[in-house]
Amino acid sequence: MISKPEFFVHIIESPSANDLLDGCTEGRSLGEIFTLAKIPHCYNLATNKETFKYALLNRLIEAYNYYKKYPILHLSLHGNQEGVGLTDKTFLSWAELQKLIAPLTNDMQGGLLICMSSCFGASGCRMAMYEGEDQPFWALVGNKSEVSWKDAAIAYATFYHLWFKGFPVEECVNRMKLASDNFYFDLLSGHKVKSDWAEYMKNLRQEHLSQFYKW
Repeated sequence: MISKPEFFVHIIESPSANDLLDGCTEGRSLGEIFTLAKIPHCYNLATNKETFKYALLNRLIEAYNYYKKYPILHLSLHGNQEGVGLTDKTFLSWAELQKLIAPLTNDMQGGLLICMSSCFGASGCRMAMYEGEDQPFWALVGNKSEVSWKDAAIAYATFYHLWFKGFPVEECVNRMKLASDNFYFDLLSGHKVKSDWAEYMKNLRQEHLSQFYKW
């Protein structure tokens, strides 16, 4: 297998207040594993929207300039089918998160890999359900259901261990399912989701027009 030294993992973690009290920080734990495994990474603790945006823009640029590699965006936070929550209980819908990430997906020309470590992280595919010129993400890895932090930590440690050994992303996802014994992790193509969404919206408009002209 060929390693992928051209990437680093940009971790942004926004745990709940209780998570912080209990010392339950999946992103920080991953960072310690990455240090041991010599996987390049940058850890960011963001407790509100302002620090989240700073970590996503300023801190990511600093990390990119340091590593001279492309980022993999790892988001560790609580979420549901509609979006994600920050430590201060600010809620970001998938549409809002897409707008925050758009400068990065555009700069990477649709080549961004996003790992959503949250409940219903696979619902983040909705970040590619829009019409416009913004580039979608390349791929998103997330869970289709609720997921415990212990399953998420084991799953993503396995995923990144194999990714940086050069395994294909599909194989990394298959192995993370086995390692965590959680088979709700999924891999989604942003380009396919965006294309399917555009086709759906086109057909929907045509259907509305046909209904209108029936009158």
